[in-house]
Amino acid sequence: MFTFGREHEKKCAVAYIRNPQQAALISDVIDSVHDLLEGTASVEKVSDTIRIAFAQGGSGVWERAGSWLRKTSAHYPSLVSLWDELATDPKAEVRFRVACFLDQVPTSTFAALSQLLAVDKSKRVSSMATARIEEVGARGQE
Repeated sequence: MFTFGREHEKKCAVAYIRNPQQAALISDVIDSVHDLLEGTASVEKVSDTIRIAFAQGGSGVWERAGSWLRKTSAHYPSLVSLWDELATDPKAEVRFRVACFLDQVPTSTFAALSQLLAVDKSKRVSSMATARIEEVGARGQE
């Protein structure tokens, strides 16, 4: 998996965070991913740091955490199940964030999560899921 290096990735990620006090959340994600690539961390550690940053992070943090989940799960397929877990989180805000990434998840995950999130009890979640489903459908028609 290609990265620009641990410190450069952290520098870039922190630049997009509105609340500097949350920099540690995304730094933990980047550290755990690089540790995994170097063989000093487990997939479970990466999953834990992404889960925390995605669910608890503010603007700039959760988006980057989702991006790292997308990139890392392409090389470590067991991480894909984290999308399923986050999509059933009790907090609508977390489910909304998954819906935002719906067009970027693997095809098999997209199929399952589309059905789930399109009928979410939160109107905000279901609206975002429907928008992403329509975007993916439009791409298929091009």
